Amino acid sequence: MENIDCKTYVGLITRLMASAVSLEGSEVYMITECDMDFPVGEYLVVESSGEVNYLARITESKVEDIYSIARTPILSLQQELAMGVRYIPRFIKLELVAECIKDDCKPPSTPPRIHSMVRIPREGEVATMLSLPSGGVELGSLALPNGHEVKGNYVKLPLEALNHHVLVVGTTGSGKTTLLKNIALSLLTNYGDVTVMALDTVGHYNHLVFNNVPVKVLIPMMRNWVKRNLRGGDARALAKSMALKMTRQYLNDVFKAFGLKLGKLRIRIKGRVLKSGGTVIINEVNVTLEDKKVNVTLIPWALSTRSILYRVHEVTGMLTDQARMFYGRIIREVMRRLRGELTFNRIFQYLTSPSDVQMSGRLLLNYEVVARDLGIHTSTLENILRTILAVDESGIVDVAYSKGGVEFKVHEPSYGKILEPGYVVLHLVGLPPVAQRIFVYRVLDKVYGFMGPEHLRNRGRLAVILVDEAHLFFPQARSEDERSMLERHLTRLTRLGRGRGISVVFATHIPDDLNDAVLQLTNTKIVLRSDERVLERLNVPQSERRFLTVADAGVAYVKSFTYKYPLYIKVNPMAYHVG
Repeated sequence: MENIDCKTYVGLITRLMASAVSLEGSEVYMITECDMDFPVGEYLVVESSGEVNYLARITESKVEDIYSIARTPILSLQQELAMGVRYIPRFIKLELVAECIKDDCKPPSTPPRIHSMVRIPREGEVATMLSLPSGGVELGSLALPNGHEVKGNYVKLPLEALNHHVLVVGTTGSGKTTLLKNIALSLLTNYGDVTVMALDTVGHYNHLVFNNVPVKVLIPMMRNWVKRNLRGGDARALAKSMALKMTRQYLNDVFKAFGLKLGKLRIRIKGRVLKSGGTVIINEVNVTLEDKKVNVTLIPWALSTRSILYRVHEVTGMLTDQARMFYGRIIREVMRRLRGELTFNRIFQYLTSPSDVQMSGRLLLNYEVVARDLGIHTSTLENILRTILAVDESGIVDVAYSKGGVEFKVHEPSYGKILEPGYVVLHLVGLPPVAQRIFVYRVLDKVYGFMGPEHLRNRGRLAVILVDEAHLFFPQARSEDERSMLERHLTRLTRLGRGRGISVVFATHIPDDLNDAVLQLTNTKIVLRSDERVLERLNVPQSERRFLTVADAGVAYVKSFTYKYPLYIKVNPMAYHVG
């Protein structure tokens, strides 16, 4: 017993209760007289014979005194207090996690010997005995269920696991955004051939500029916003005015809204005036905050009818199977009847206008005539009409406005330059839900197309997509048609995208609203503080739920094929974060 100093060695395996190892699990009991806490979940090392060590985890801790063992009756409160507490040695129930011969650790197959010494792990020893990966994206420190860190032991997620996609779940304020931003910063700092793209509905993800990360921001331009902010003047003055207003709106959304004060700005505009006339196109606006040494490139973004006319279902998911079957034929018929450039607005106006065909005492609308001529049910045309109207009213298609003889246009930018290695943010703040989904689906489609040849040329080339508030973009489907569209998107982005170097990190606080396919397609689950019902749906063991329902911000339960055992981590903010 002279070796049990309660600093390094804390007890030994007792003969009083059997040590058992079975196919279902393992348990042993330690006896100790050390006057110290033994919190549930804490790791200890059992030194058995020769070079065999066991990593153990505390699952139960009992404190009893001699009177409770003797079952001495208590007749009054005064008697209880009069009897001095005389502790007996404490019994600690341990679950064996790993059996190690030197550094070769496997699931336990034999129990340790009676009177094997139990000690506190050395720094970094737990990570070694858990066979945690030494490389990859740092998630946080290894922790106990109560959130206390196991000092000197860090948990990393290998790129291979990232490539098999990740789901992060937690209530508001539990640390989801902090974790995602840490992942982004770790990737951008340690890997040169990675493009990280964040879908940002709040404004948080832009703040990586304060970690010296140059940020490219795709900003959807709304028709009404352009019309409201347009001022007259020549092409040069118009371009400068629009760039300044776009920059001011962006800075208000993502910096001033969080109470961040900005110093002196330097703005440089890159654009062009088309030779055909006074048509202004702004390619990008470079914003430098000189006193903070940060750099942001704002890239105006909008779609044109021509670019998505035959791909509306891919960016909306609103067409029924029947409508999708006849959509192309209907559009070609409309093109035959109309002359000049088509826009969604013009198509909608034409189809809903009265024709010169009369039936049953009334003039038919053009879409009814088209349906009759093509032998298509009018309900199919009505579904197509609703889709065309939704695209037009999103406000991010055909963004152009003229004033004083000068026209301002927003085009879809060059994705080759945007998706070069670095950090890209999709600015979704204040965007209507339909516009958000159109924007996201279109850009993710471009990422998929771009990464095919990129990854083929360089197998180390990666694109990591951070999808915060994932239930907004990949929700539970309201119909079979929407379900099939969402699952096609998800399958292509995840299963097929894996072969193109695309990794997706989904995050949500409402997994019930998230498409079921996401749960199936993510092979790593990181669960922060959540409701009991959520934990049950994610198959978190009952024994862990009582900790996770009240966990501090940043404490997470992690389960992944890359780890031999589920574990807890403590996420410490590395990336700049407000809120």
